[in-house]
Amino acid sequence: MNSKISFINTFFKGLLIGISNIIPGVSGGTMAVALGAYDELLLAINTLRKDWKKSLRLLLPYVLGAVFGIGALSFVIQGAMDAYPLVMACLFLGLILGGVPPLWQKAQKEKKGFSEALLFMLFIFLILFMTFVSTDAMESTTIIMTPLTFFILFVVGVIAAATMIIPGVSGSLVLILLGYYDKILTTLSTFIRSVFDLNPSGIGQGLLVILPFGLGILLGIGLVAKLIAWLFNAYPGKTYAAILGLVAASPIAIFYGLPQTTFTLPTAVFSILALALGYVLSTKLGEK
Repeated sequence: MNSKISFINTFFKGLLIGISNIIPGVSGGTMAVALGAYDELLLAINTLRKDWKKSLRLLLPYVLGAVFGIGALSFVIQGAMDAYPLVMACLFLGLILGGVPPLWQKAQKEKKGFSEALLFMLFIFLILFMTFVSTDAMESTTIIMTPLTFFILFVVGVIAAATMIIPGVSGSLVLILLGYYDKILTTLSTFIRSVFDLNPSGIGQGLLVILPFGLGILLGIGLVAKLIAWLFNAYPGKTYAAILGLVAASPIAIFYGLPQTTFTLPTAVFSILALALGYVLSTKLGEK
């Protein structure tokens, strides 16, 4: 029974991480940190060759949850973001804030000095820069496949995965900067519809885009996971300072660019409730 509960709990964490990766401004890496999943995910990815059975057993519910979150719930979440942007932003902020106390406790055990403070500020400015220059980076939502496009999609996948795994950095925001966010999301939505409609042509066209992008994501995750694991071992204090800087800037990245809405009492109440719900969810899911 405990193993079933653990699987469901881990699946739900993966679902939240997956959803976070498709919403601009929200960081899947930060969500993993907030949910207490980041360290074990990093370890499982880095020990995949040495102990592949154990790693796959740990990664499977995360991957299934993330795929379900990105695929099945992308329409729902995107619709909710369009209809209730402030409420949804508060929900994600609550999820992130719930993971700050344990992260802060870990950071307090490490060395603190001028270099750590400098890194903290530099990474705050990095997120602010990426957030403020991302506006209007998209043009067309159509991808015309050529051998060059295939290679570009692979490279974009590597870059996107690298940023998705770093706490505080929004992979979706980076895709917007690269001009591929709407293109990938539109392709994914069309592909899912084609699968349900049993449309071979639509499935084939979708796979031509998804395969190189997906291969790039797998390579990017593997490379960056090893780099971050090395940084934690070699420079733990500086790494925690950088991550805290990334997390500290996340609220600005989440709320910046939200569409203007009429601020009413119900909106305020539901936003506060969403913030509280997100905080409680993050706290409970992060418990070992």
